[in-house]
Amino acid sequence: MGKLILTLTLALFTSIAFATEIVATIVFENLTERELESGKFTIIDLNKKIEISKAENFKITLPKKGKYQFSFVSDNFTAYTFYPARINKRNNTITVRLMEKKEIKKGGIYSFPMNLETDLSDEQIELRIENETLNFIMHGIDSSIPKEYVDFKEKYGIGLIKENCVIDPLSFKKATENNQMIFDFLNKKYGTEWQEELKTKPFGIK
Repeated sequence: MGKLILTLTLALFTSIAFATEIVATIVFENLTERELESGKFTIIDLNKKIEISKAENFKITLPKKGKYQFSFVSDNFTAYTFYPARINKRNNTITVRLMEKKEIKKGGIYSFPMNLETDLSDEQIELRIENETLNFIMHGIDSSIPKEYVDFKEKYGIGLIKENCVIDPLSFKKATENNQMIFDFLNKKYGTEWQEELKTKPFGIK
């Protein structure tokens, strides 16, 4: 009798665990004439990386509904990743849009995420740095990346996004909050000496 109760209890816990899981679908939109041959999809919060060799839709299983952050990186494309602020059974589609990569100097241009989180914990910031998805944001008339930021990324793992000089209020607010978050993190970890390495300061940093 005791074994039967134990078996039923384990079965109940297992069914509950599976019931809380969320299946999300990754959809590719390739806006170029080139075929995707390699890339890396990352579930940042879980530190899970998936190697991709074709722009074909696929599914992932998340442990529960909630807020997640995703990224996709490919050497041959500029990739934009769009996803709901909270993933649940109804809102569970993650779109990866592939566009032609601009020819620029070493350092690269990084896509500005649609759902930019500006209240990350130190652990989440470290994960972003590890996945090469943490960037300062600046706006300007050209897409060139100053050499100081190229060197800064090699040393600290934090890059730079260069956006169009035309700014809407929401984008400006998000850019400022993002830069301030990175500023506070670096001050906490390295002190203020790192600031001397950036002559041109991003929004929100003096």
